[in-house]
Parts: sequence; structure tokens; C-alpha cells
Amino acid sequence: MIKLRENVVLEDPESRIREYCEIEEYRGYDDKHSINNVISKEDILSANNLYAMIDRYDNTESSRLLNHSERIKENLAKVPNKDIFAVSCEEWREVKSNIKALLTDFLSIKGIGLAKATKILHLKRPNLFPVLDSFIIKFLLDIEIAEVEKTNHVEIGLKALELTRWIIIKQEAAFRDLDSQMSDLPIKLTPVRLFDILCWTTEKWDIRKKLTAPYGTPHKSLLR
Repeated sequence: MIKLRENVVLEDPESRIREYCEIEEYRGYDDKHSINNVISKEDILSANNLYAMIDRYDNTESSRLLNHSERIKENLAKVPNKDIFAVSCEEWREVKSNIKALLTDFLSIKGIGLAKATKILHLKRPNLFPVLDSFIIKFLLDIEIAEVEKTNHVEIGLKALELTRWIIIKQEAAFRDLDSQMSDLPIKLTPVRLFDILCWTTEKWDIRKKLTAPYGTPHKSLLR
């Protein structure tokens, strides 16, 4: 059992994760971790496999991102690939400050928002960064990020990360159990990725009742 919010408890998170992997985008993204400090064309292509939509409406977005890569590299090098729940409170202050600088770099690029940034950052630091798209921000913070000025998106991202960290810390044993239960998956998912999938599917499938998916229709793990 994992409690995502006071009013949202998943009694069988294992079934939810397995159903996600069956019908939603999984291969082509979660098998493309690239744990280094360089943002590459391959990272962008992999993020697009999870609907980052970089270049979809402006075909110069990826060029701007790659041109900015040296500055991003400096700040990314300061951010460890460490399980978010394993970062001590003392260490978290420094890590969070470095993440703020990193997100500020990403979001200073025209066309790059929080969802696009974290879909890339999860590939670079898969143990630390969950994906934070609009569904997850709405679920965690009750914020429609598209309606908020972009100047506030870094702080929203930091709040979502802080909440992610505390939810996992408070239920570390449950997340470790879930991680163990998922060990037979063909592509390993990190605890923060398990967390964002649980939030995303709850918002999409259970709250918004959006049951379309690329490879099927969810029905096995829907909340009743």
C-alpha cells in the first residue's frame, strides 16, 4: 500500500506499475538513461518518446537546448545521481540549491518548460529526478502549470521535488518493497520513476478518466 495523498491510497501499486508498462510509453524512454553531464541529441529524442514534444511546434528548440549545453553541464555536474530519499536533510539544502540553478538554466531557454526539462533530467539523474509534467504537478500541488507565469515554474518544480522526497521518505519501506517487486521488469524503474508513474496514472486514469493509451486501455488497476 502506498499513500500518494490523504485521499489517494493505492492498495496494489505493483499492479498499477505493471499495467503502465504494458500500455503506456516505457520502452524507448526508461531504457535510455545516460548518466553523464552532457545533454545530447539522443537525450532529446528519448525525452520525445515520452511526449516531451521538443521541436514539435518550434523546430529550433533542440538547437537552443544543445547550444546551452555547456552552461547546463556545469550545474548538472554538481547534482548527484542519488536516491532522493537517501539525501540527508543537511545535504538536501545544497542539492536543492544546485537543482534550482540547474532548473533555472533549463527554463531560461525559450520553449523549454518544467515537463521538458525533467523528462531530460530523469535520463541524466534517474535516481533523483522524477518526471514533473502538468498531470503530476496538478496531482501533487493542485496547480495548472499552464496558467502560471513561467517565471514561477522553477519554484513550482522545487516544491514538487520537496513533496516527492517527503512522500517517499515517509513510506521508504513501501517503496523499497515496490522496487523489489518490480525487479523482474525488462527495464528497471527507479523509486522516483515509480512514484511519478503512480501520480501520473492516478491523475490521468482515475481522476480525469482519460483511458486512451498507445498500447491498450487501462482496466486492471483502476481505483474503484
